[in-house]
Amino acid sequence: MKKTLLLLLIINLTCMYGQEDSKIIEEFRYGFDESVSIINLIASPEKYHNKKIQVIGYLNIEFEGNGIYLHKEDYDNGIEKNGLWVSFTKKTWEKLKKKKINKTYVIIEGTFNMEDKGHMGLFSGEIEKITRIDKWN
Repeated sequence: MKKTLLLLLIINLTCMYGQEDSKIIEEFRYGFDESVSIINLIASPEKYHNKKIQVIGYLNIEFEGNGIYLHKEDYDNGIEKNGLWVSFTKKTWEKLKKKKINKTYVIIEGTFNMEDKGHMGLFSGEIEKITRIDKWN
């Protein structure tokens, strides 16, 4: 009896929320279009251009060198093409100073821009309009 009631409840909820509603709920909950790898952004930048994305990587913050890299080793060896330029608003920058997340792995949510490649065009794209940046454990 309990299983039947649960099944009916699931069916009702499924009927109440169509695919379009589910997408709206998902976007509201997560605030980004897609969780992707830096590899995907480098290999197919046109697929993600101007989309809200979520990515995990190694963050370095320094003058003319703000970037998120695929691996710490890419940063250590100066392989900027395995990284993305990261631009911060003044508000985000103030929050960053308090979090002490430089030179750690982080999760970032923001908008991917395949056209801006950072300082001297060294990176493989940019993450701008950042809405979230937290240490990744």
